[in-house]
Amino acid sequence: MGILKSIVEYFVPAEDQSVPALGRNDACWCGSGKKYKKCHLHEDEEKLRKKSVSCRAA
Repeated sequence: MGILKSIVEYFVPAEDQSVPALGRNDACWCGSGKKYKKCHLHEDEEKLRKKSVSCRAA
């Protein structure tokens, strides 16, 4: 499994790996102790929205 993880890390840009798949009610990935929906959900959605718009323009 270690080899597969290394391959994925090589081919997937670090910015795509920084946003883990979390449920709205899970603890936030930043360690604040808040729920994800009250902490970073909106910022992460905005990053994905901007990225998808730039991909469509290309």
